[in-house]
Amino acid sequence: MLHFAAFIFGALAGSFLNVCIARIPKGESIVQPPSHCPNCKSPISFYDNVPLLSFLILRGRCRSCSERISWRYFFVELMTGLLALSLFERFGLGFVFFVSFGFVAALVVFSFIDLDVRIVPDVISLPGIVLGLLLSIVGYFAIGNASGIVPSPMSSAIVWWKRT
Repeated sequence: MLHFAAFIFGALAGSFLNVCIARIPKGESIVQPPSHCPNCKSPISFYDNVPLLSFLILRGRCRSCSERISWRYFFVELMTGLLALSLFERFGLGFVFFVSFGFVAALVVFSFIDLDVRIVPDVISLPGIVLGLLLSIVGYFAIGNASGIVPSPMSSAIVWWKRT
């Protein structure tokens, strides 16, 4: 049951990542307006905003204008669900899972925005650097390197220093 919950968590996050992928390059808010059709801009009802299922039930079309919605939305939700499931399999439910999922989610957003507009947005990468350094400190001293995935704060700082 926890495996299914991890997949659903990832698919839900993937739905939000789709919003980020579509709006960040345009400089739009990721919060307002609520989800809407990319074609006619009509709001999407809560019952049409269920990850994966809504796309399949509506056959990849908007309920209002019947225009096709890109398969990318479905693919990002499915991929993020599968990534969450694989991270859960590897790390279980805990600190390393959530940190790893945050990193993977950022990489999904980076990848698709880069495919579209050939940029890696600073609005994600710069706070990500600071957050990564802080999480390496917390993770290293709170759980140690038993998982083999948490870098030492020194190695994180060196990577950050080389980047700037």
